[in-house]
Amino acid sequence: MFTFLKKIYLKIKQITSKKNEVKAYDFNKSNPLGGNGERVDIQMDKNIDFWQMDIYQKNHWKRYEFAKKVIEPESICGDFACGTGYGSIFLSNKAKSVTGADINAEVISKIKERYKEYNTVTFMHENLLNLTFTDHFDNIISFETLEHFDESDIRKLLATFTKALKKNGRLIFSTPYMQEQSEEAIKMGFHLTFYINEEKIKNWLEETGMQPEIIKYQNYETHIIGNDPGRKEFIICVANKKLLNA
Repeated sequence: MFTFLKKIYLKIKQITSKKNEVKAYDFNKSNPLGGNGERVDIQMDKNIDFWQMDIYQKNHWKRYEFAKKVIEPESICGDFACGTGYGSIFLSNKAKSVTGADINAEVISKIKERYKEYNTVTFMHENLLNLTFTDHFDNIISFETLEHFDESDIRKLLATFTKALKKNGRLIFSTPYMQEQSEEAIKMGFHLTFYINEEKIKNWLEETGMQPEIIKYQNYETHIIGNDPGRKEFIICVANKKLLNA
C-alpha cells in the first residue's frame, strides 16, 4: 500500500513539475536574434508546423491569425513592437503593405536581411512613442506592448496610434490580463504596468480617441482566442477610431 501511494505521489510531483516548467520563459530560444526583451521568433517558411511550436509561439501565432482575419484585404498595416518580424510577413499575405517597428536596432537589422525579398514589408528601428505617422494606417497591430510602458506612457502610446490611424482605422492589440505585480515580474524588468483589465483598457482608449469594438481572451492551455476560453491570461482587443470620430 505504501509503495502504491508513493508511486501516486511521485506521479503528481512529476506532473506539477512539468506544469511549472512550461511557464519558464526560454529567452535564448525566443531571442535567437539577440537583444533584450520578450521576443517570440518563428521562421517564416513553407514548413511551419503549429504543433511543433512551444506554448509562447502558439499563443503569439494565434494572435496574428486573429489579426489577419480582422484586417481588410489590401489594407495598409502597422505592426508595432514587431519583434522578430514574422507577424509582419504573415500579415503581408493579405495586406497591401506592412510597416514593422521595434525599439531594438540589432533585431531590426537582422530581420531586414532575413526578409529582404518581401518588398511589401518595411522594418524600421524606432521608439513607438516617437512615431510620426498621421492618418496613414488602416490597421495597427501591437501585441504584448502596453505592459512594457508606464501607465502615463500607455496613454501617449495609444494617442500616437490614434493619430497614425485613418478615420476608419482599427487597433488590434493584446496584453496580459490582470497580471500581478510580483517580485519575479519586477525583477525581470520587462513589464512596467500590471493588473490591466477591461475597465482600464476602455478608459485608456476613450481618453485617446478610440473605443473598444471587440474584446476577447486567451490562455496558454488552449491558445484559442474567444469570449470565454476558461482561464483568462491575455486580453485581446480590437478598437475603432471611427466610433468616436465619425
